[in-house]
Amino acid sequence: MDSFVITADQESRYGRHHLIDWWDQNRLKTSKVLVAGAGALGNEVLKNLALLGVGNITVIDFDTVSITNLTRSVLFRESDIGLPKVEVARQRVLEINPEIAIQAIHGDLEFDIGIGDVCEHDVIIGCLDSVNARWAINQLAYRAGIPWINGGIGVAEGEVSFFDPSTEAACYECSISNQMWERRNQRYSCQGMKRNIPEAAMPTTATIASIVGAMQVQQALLYLHGRAGLLNPGEKVFLGLNPWLAFKVQIQRQEACIDHDMTIEPKISFNYDGNLSIQEILKHLDDSGFSEPILWLRNEVIEMMQCLNPDCGYQEQVNTPLRQYPESKLVCPKCSHERDFEVIRNLSLLGSGANITLGELCLPNNEILHCETAKGSIAIQFCQT
Repeated sequence: MDSFVITADQESRYGRHHLIDWWDQNRLKTSKVLVAGAGALGNEVLKNLALLGVGNITVIDFDTVSITNLTRSVLFRESDIGLPKVEVARQRVLEINPEIAIQAIHGDLEFDIGIGDVCEHDVIIGCLDSVNARWAINQLAYRAGIPWINGGIGVAEGEVSFFDPSTEAACYECSISNQMWERRNQRYSCQGMKRNIPEAAMPTTATIASIVGAMQVQQALLYLHGRAGLLNPGEKVFLGLNPWLAFKVQIQRQEACIDHDMTIEPKISFNYDGNLSIQEILKHLDDSGFSEPILWLRNEVIEMMQCLNPDCGYQEQVNTPLRQYPESKLVCPKCSHERDFEVIRNLSLLGSGANITLGELCLPNNEILHCETAKGSIAIQFCQT
């Protein structure tokens, strides 16, 4: 490896980066990376992005720091136990590099970030540990048309894969086996409600997390520079430390996979007003020439719970995404009898739920929804001004 002499005038935070002939620090400064997950992998990815000078980072995670995180997470301290991971990570990342901007979202990737916000990023790095979470990232990425880099770790093995909606290559959902679907579906009841199943503890160490996290960031780094990466779209690399091994495979695209057709481009924007009724929105579309509009939700919503006991008949307005509603709440709080409910999947002018408001639909800010009309399909974006 060649050595370089650095003069005092050339010395800077990114001085060693500038010695790389293809490096563009300004490109990294203006890049926007969404990091999903702030655990062991997320810590390594965030640390590396900060050191590289990636100028705009968003990190989302709903969890808090636990004592078991301390052996695998370079950004966390014992005094952080009980605090939101994203807030702690944000503070430590700014200590590493105060020149960058980082936004922390303490929330659920599937429900608390809008497609419009995802669209504002250049690449997503997935640092999550379940099929369901990766499936959710894949859905977000392909709706937004943003490539994403998946990482997974075990005791002494890991994997990294790369998916790009702009290509014809396989996506993450193409790689989900029947057994993986079964594991995902176990988390939900037959009605689609969330089951109270504790997360399985995954054995792993800091060593494999640091290696896989570095590989993910290297893939992102090369992608942001427009250079050939470690992986082509639809490829996965497996890594083992004991014994040492590494090999790459091409994931087979499944022609029946619907995620490839999800990319949507905003056509019409509405100011996000929680009091605005869907009926007003649909009426505006109808009057604007987009007749017979049908607005499809990204996440199905339970509007009303109704007790089936004729002697009770208790009704409860819940307005909660179906996959977030606990199965344990299916019983009536008044008489403990089973309850029935209606799920809103889409909304039309002639539908029963058209009077519901944007706020009651639990939409995140800057959400983009698919809308079918007699004139063809369009996308509706709801954003705060």
